[in-house]
Amino acid sequence: MLRGSQIEAGNVEADVVVIGSGAGGSLAAARIAERGHEVLVLEEGPLVTREDFDQDESKLVKMMYRRGGALATDDMSIRILQGRVLGGSTTINWMNSFRTPDDVLKEWMRDFGLEEYSSEKMERHFESIEQRMNIHTVPDEEHSRQNRIILDAGKKLGIHAEACRNNSKNCIGCGKCGLGCSYDAKMDMRLTYLTDAVNSGARVFTDTKAERIKDIPGGRKQVTATVLREKKITVKCQSVVVAGGAIMTPLLLQKSGYNHRNLGKFLHLHPVAASIAVYDKEIFPTYGAPHTAHTSEWADLKDGYGVRLEPVDLEVFLAGVNTPGLGKVRRELMKKINYMGVILALTRDGVSRKSNGEVRWRRGVNLQGGRFSLRPLPSIRYRIDPEDQKHLLFGLRKSIEIHLAAGAKEVYPTHSKLFKITKPSDIDGFFRLPMGPNQLNVFSAHPTGTARMGTDQRTSVVGPNLELNNHPGIYVMDGSVLPTAPGVNPMETILAVVSRGLELADF
Repeated sequence: MLRGSQIEAGNVEADVVVIGSGAGGSLAAARIAERGHEVLVLEEGPLVTREDFDQDESKLVKMMYRRGGALATDDMSIRILQGRVLGGSTTINWMNSFRTPDDVLKEWMRDFGLEEYSSEKMERHFESIEQRMNIHTVPDEEHSRQNRIILDAGKKLGIHAEACRNNSKNCIGCGKCGLGCSYDAKMDMRLTYLTDAVNSGARVFTDTKAERIKDIPGGRKQVTATVLREKKITVKCQSVVVAGGAIMTPLLLQKSGYNHRNLGKFLHLHPVAASIAVYDKEIFPTYGAPHTAHTSEWADLKDGYGVRLEPVDLEVFLAGVNTPGLGKVRRELMKKINYMGVILALTRDGVSRKSNGEVRWRRGVNLQGGRFSLRPLPSIRYRIDPEDQKHLLFGLRKSIEIHLAAGAKEVYPTHSKLFKITKPSDIDGFFRLPMGPNQLNVFSAHPTGTARMGTDQRTSVVGPNLELNNHPGIYVMDGSVLPTAPGVNPMETILAVVSRGLELADF
């Protein structure tokens, strides 16, 4: 059953507590409950159904996005879009469903000893997930004008572009995926694995934030949580699955005293820069299924790392934040929204194999919180590696060229300085601008890697069975266990990794 504000303060019992209801948490809850265990899911965000998805951006962004969509690195140089709602980010994502590239799985085997995650052993997990979530290639007639930009201009330029796959059923193309699907056409966790979990007897508490995990006598665990920011509950259990995502999972484990020198390190993002173009004809970018086409032409610029280009659903709340210019200039440009097309350059970070990001509690100046604090506050620090930056800028250049080839009359890359490009000879002028933090406007979803898995306990946080090193009964089952960035939208990768990990785990 789904429960939230009606939970009374006090003690609760379960065999397994799952913290988080995103991709990893929901699949884990379903599979563990199917094995006959009593499962309790704790979700910090609210309970939502299709009736809540009224497409009111002013209400829904605040309700379903962490920090109302304003989550960012400490220096505010990269915004990170994350769900904080029943179903996690799968409730608000744009449905792109990619299998983990074979080269990435081979990299995991070679560098992290993950023989259990070979392409052959992962195949049936991908197949099962794709069947349950109705993952399919988007048919040609469902591409919006926005997505046709990259398909049609790609042919003109000799660039291979193709349809994406997504997890939809009877999608009508309303273009409001980022606000939750009003038609239950998006096969997110609420309608798939979370439903399976509840049908197998799992209980789901929403509006319930896990605060701390600790060991108690008898080899058991205790989870303390807060309901609606005021009532306290204590859950005693045999095992805990932490699935709060690559930002919240390390923070909870660190707060609980489960420290490892690499916990919170090796944060991977999916750094994105965008080009916004204005066309003579109406594009209507706020309508149609988002992200139905892409090109992987430059996905391997160096050692399997590079950039992919994808058109994007230009929802108004995102356009308002990312459209270049200030004040009247931005307002006048926003008036042209029906004529806009947008292409994202998504960079697979980590080519240097170094830790460019970290999530942990810190004292001192916290720009995100807007204050100096002697009390530790959540901190996200990240710097784009210079080689990754080259890939990002290369992808941004290619996106501009595609817009111009498609007939755009004006192109505006996302930068703190408004720069208009009307012809190919203007492009070099833009790239002479400074491109450092808070100059080139960069954003991201898809954080991964802060509790990465591997066979060497010196470099990994969890083992191949996703159990926390040296802490039996504590498992991590979300994007934080991915040892490198997958280079593609990670939902299907997370699901498949958790599915495989559960086969190796002791439940």
